[in-house]
Amino acid sequence: MQLNNMDTDILTIQSLTKGFSRKVINSGGFDENEEYFVINELFLNIPRGKVIALIGGNGAGKTTLFNIISGFVTPDKGSIKYGNNGKATELIGMSPHRIAGLGIGRMFQDNHTFPEMSVLENMLIANPTQSNEKPFNSLFFKKRSRENEAKKLEKAEKVFNHIFGSDSSLWEKRLMPASGISYGQQRLLGLARLFMHDYQLLLLDEPSSGVNPKVIEQIKDLIRQLSDNKQTVLLIEHNLDVVKDIADFCCYMDKGRIVLMGTPDDVIGNEDVRKSYIGL
Repeated sequence: MQLNNMDTDILTIQSLTKGFSRKVINSGGFDENEEYFVINELFLNIPRGKVIALIGGNGAGKTTLFNIISGFVTPDKGSIKYGNNGKATELIGMSPHRIAGLGIGRMFQDNHTFPEMSVLENMLIANPTQSNEKPFNSLFFKKRSRENEAKKLEKAEKVFNHIFGSDSSLWEKRLMPASGISYGQQRLLGLARLFMHDYQLLLLDEPSSGVNPKVIEQIKDLIRQLSDNKQTVLLIEHNLDVVKDIADFCCYMDKGRIVLMGTPDDVIGNEDVRKSYIGL
């Protein structure tokens, strides 16, 4: 899947490579540099408005790929074009803040919430406004600042009601510190925060990891809602039942490359994938 059509593909990745060097002692007893490629000439197109699951063993390069897309790691070479509003933007060299501003959101594996802040505060800071980012605006335009805060509060309540229902237990706990809610609820909060911004591409790192089956069902529902809203979701996921239930496409990654892409049934049912990844 290596067509370059930004009308249908929201992300086009070409020749992406990231390597690390380490000193080793060779057979002659001398030091030499050994290069290890975490991402190795990777090509991948992400179709717009779909859910794409990325599977593969530990060390395959999945999280490194996410880090490169979101600007936290700079590759050695390659291109990542993000297509939005009729134009393609090169992401390589951009800061994480600028990439997020283009419409790319990320949910980290470790929840990435602010534990000492309340559940509600975690929601509100997920959608900053310019007036609150600039101290002088807050000082001289207090009325506008209050109006923006009121709008964000209204949006947070709507998000909770929309995705969890009006009787959401998480909304009832909105004034509690985020550290006081369960791990599963923190995962749900991390996803809910993404609804506070108009992201077009969402990177979700193992969203169902470590949570009980009931929360997994809620997480799947949230991802379906994102897809129904024409947002694109790229997720790293080890729970293959989740992949089969929600993904339109599945990519198998091994040794820094996309080895196979297709429907979840085709990829997960592939004999080589089952032997090397699932162990069957």
